[in-house]
Amino acid sequence: MRRVSPNVFAEIYFWGCNPGLVATSDGVMMIDTPQQPIDAMRWREAIAEHGKPLYLVNTEWHPDHIRGNAFFPGVEVLGHTKLQQRYDEVASGFTSPDMIERMKIDDPDSVHLMGHPDYPPNPITRAFEDGLTLEMGSHRIELIHMPGHTAPQTSVFVPSEGIVFTGDNVFHKCRTFVQEGDPWQWLEALESIRALDVETIVPGHGEPCDKTYLDRQGQILRDWVGAMETLVDKGMTEDEALKQPCPDVDPYPIGQHLFARNDFVTEANMRNVYRRITARRSAPTR
Repeated sequence: MRRVSPNVFAEIYFWGCNPGLVATSDGVMMIDTPQQPIDAMRWREAIAEHGKPLYLVNTEWHPDHIRGNAFFPGVEVLGHTKLQQRYDEVASGFTSPDMIERMKIDDPDSVHLMGHPDYPPNPITRAFEDGLTLEMGSHRIELIHMPGHTAPQTSVFVPSEGIVFTGDNVFHKCRTFVQEGDPWQWLEALESIRALDVETIVPGHGEPCDKTYLDRQGQILRDWVGAMETLVDKGMTEDEALKQPCPDVDPYPIGQHLFARNDFVTEANMRNVYRRITARRSAPTR
C-alpha cells in the first residue's frame, strides 16, 4: 500500500486498477476494489488498519474496478447512475463456469473465493448524476462525474489532501485503453482534472503523478483520433482500417498483468475511435 498523502493510500501493484482509500475520523472511504479475489481479501485486511469502511465509490463499471465489491459486505456503494445500470449485467458473469475455468489458470489462489455465499455482489446502492459531496470527519470528499474513458466515469477529489483519484481517465505511463471512451469528452475531463486544486493524481493504472502528465495523456488521445481520421479520410471501411498496422501513438507498454490482452486492446481501440469519428461526421449539424 502506498501512502500518497497524510490520510490517503493506494495500492498500485494489484492485477487490475489502483484501489484506494481515504482514512477519516469517521471511517474509511474506499475507491474501487481489487479485481482478483485474493487481492480483495488482502486489501480488506490492509483497510482495517485505518478504520471501518463506510463507503465505496466505483469510478466505472469495468470488472477490474468492481469485482472486489463482493468482499466488502455492509459498505454503502456509490456510483453514477449509468454505472448502476451496467453493474448487474457485468457482475453476473463473475462466477460463470467459463470465468471459474479461466481463473484456474490465471489466478488459482482465488478460485476458492469465487461465488462465496457470504459475499453478495454489492451493486451500487446510492447513485448520483453530476456529483455527490460527502462530509467524513474533517474531510470533504467530492465525487465528480467526468465522462471520458467510460460514460459513468467518476473522479474522487479530496481537497484537504490535495488528491484526486481519476480512475481510468488517466493511465500513467502504461497503455491507454480507449476501447469505449469518447475521446472528445475525455479531453474535456482532463481539463476538468487540471482545474482542480491538487498536487497528486492517483490514476486508474500506473504510479501516482502530478498534473504535468495530463498533457501527455491528452496527446495520446489526440494522436489516436488523428491516426484513425487518416484512415477514414482514405475511404477505408472499419474492417479495412483494422488490417492496417496499429497506429504508433502510445509509447507505453500495457500494464498490470494484461499482456495477454494486448491484441484485443489494439483492435478495440481502433474500432472504437473509428466508429466515434464516423458517427461525429454523420451527425446532423445544429
